[in-house]
Amino acid sequence: MENFDTAILGRVPDGEWGIRYQLDQLDTYGVKAVFFVEALSAEVVGLDILKRTIEPILSAGHEVQLHTHTEWLAFLATDPVSGRRGQNMADFTYEDQCRLLECGMANLTKAGAPEPIAFRAGNYGANNDTLRALARLGLQFDTSYNFHYLGNPCHIVTGQPLLDPVLLEGVIEVPIAFFADQPDGCRHAQLAAVSASEIRNVLDQSIAQQRRTTVIVSHSFELLNAARTKANQIVVRRFERLCAMLNELSARAPTRGFADLDRQAVTSPSSQLAPLHSGKWRTASRMMEQALGTVIYR
Repeated sequence: MENFDTAILGRVPDGEWGIRYQLDQLDTYGVKAVFFVEALSAEVVGLDILKRTIEPILSAGHEVQLHTHTEWLAFLATDPVSGRRGQNMADFTYEDQCRLLECGMANLTKAGAPEPIAFRAGNYGANNDTLRALARLGLQFDTSYNFHYLGNPCHIVTGQPLLDPVLLEGVIEVPIAFFADQPDGCRHAQLAAVSASEIRNVLDQSIAQQRRTTVIVSHSFELLNAARTKANQIVVRRFERLCAMLNELSARAPTRGFADLDRQAVTSPSSQLAPLHSGKWRTASRMMEQALGTVIYR
């Protein structure tokens, strides 16, 4: 219950900053989101918590899709993989991954969600066997490919860096957006990891390139400080600015769920694609903003 209050509802002494607050903001700005809900945990905490997570998301008109963290296996009373353990999905065999996905899918639907059609692995820790398992079970999309974490823990092998969705191992892989950072790195588009200016830059470049998708990631607890004792108001304002941006850009870049995607259109090749990039001043500004947030809201 305490984990539900903090990790899902974001309930801390200075307010509530989790899914209900975020759903209110999404509604205010007319933004549609996809919530990848962790489903193996229901084997430990019960279906009621999963139902209480899913119901407000669906009631607000957003999608619920499948998410699994294999760390929960240590606490399961009934073990679907006979004692085998791993930090990520990629640590398991193809057959074990099928069993874990089946368990998660069953929990989601028993908790009231529609049959999932999309998946994201916990920690982005998928491999090509994960994609094969998804295809076998009838899921159409995966969005575990994160270039920033490629090789550890993301082990999805492709011929070249994915900049747009592709058909891979029988499912459509929809990559997390990323950009070349200064001086020599790259950064994925996650709310707590990039500034509002960097997100806007990603969106503007993606629109200019006519990208099929631009996936931006966040978590229900991401608006809290690292100790999860109060809100990080810098990230709160960043989330609100993101919602406002998506509203402003809705004519050119509408927000959609996976059920809204045309499989053929989303995988049609684009001749304009190039890696996204950001300038040194944006990097420096974000680093100062992140440092300030750590000091003020620690």
